[in-house]
Amino acid sequence: MSNFKKFISNALLAGATAALVAFGVSLLLPRKWQVSGKIVVFPSGKPVSASQNLSEEVGNTAWIINSDTFQENNFGDFISDFSGAEVVKNSSLVLMKFRSSQADIQAVEDLIVKIPSEVNDYARDLYDGSPFKYKMIADPEVSANYIKPDLRKNSAWGFAGGLILYLIYWLAFEDFLFRKPKAEERIVEPEAEEVVPEEMKPEQPATIEEKPAVPEEKAEPISAGPAPDNLPITEEKPAVPSPNFHEPTDEEVKERLNRLMRGEL
Repeated sequence: MSNFKKFISNALLAGATAALVAFGVSLLLPRKWQVSGKIVVFPSGKPVSASQNLSEEVGNTAWIINSDTFQENNFGDFISDFSGAEVVKNSSLVLMKFRSSQADIQAVEDLIVKIPSEVNDYARDLYDGSPFKYKMIADPEVSANYIKPDLRKNSAWGFAGGLILYLIYWLAFEDFLFRKPKAEERIVEPEAEEVVPEEMKPEQPATIEEKPAVPEEKAEPISAGPAPDNLPITEEKPAVPSPNFHEPTDEEVKERLNRLMRGEL
């Protein structure tokens, strides 16, 4: 909303500035007053049917005055100051208007006074006679104030031009080139890991797969039982018995076997 208010205030300021400039320039332009005169058209009585064509003749009179040929032959140096001739609505009058500087007002008035007789001569050659007459109904009139330059009109155009120029400036620069981007939330991305070539990587020691330890089974002592009957006996040459030699008993044999199993022997 604040940007919109700023745009409106700047646009109005630009329009007001341009209107002020246009007003100031208009004051420096040459001033023109409007000098006008009215011609009444009426039938001359010859022929009698001319009265029936009066409304058409009023339009023809305005056309004659507006023609280039008539202006070139009769207006002289004031041809560029001629504003036109028009029919006064619902009447037999033709209104003629000129723009004139203050110094040329009298010359333009004299020109307007001569126009009815000049139109009469032009129509006589055109109709091969004079079925209508043309006369001034009053002396030419001069506007109270100058009409050129039109200060109000020029100021209004200046204001509109200022608005348009500021709009073009705003679209070309403020809105596109110098527009600040809207603040957006920055998304923090995780840093990418640095890729290390395979040849530069340090050698990792080979991991040895460890097998789960198996608890050691304790060897239980073998209970001595009766000696088997088929216990092999190594056949050796009979030794000469010593005087203290005696045949081992069964108990001694079992004890010896047990000690042998326990690793005591």
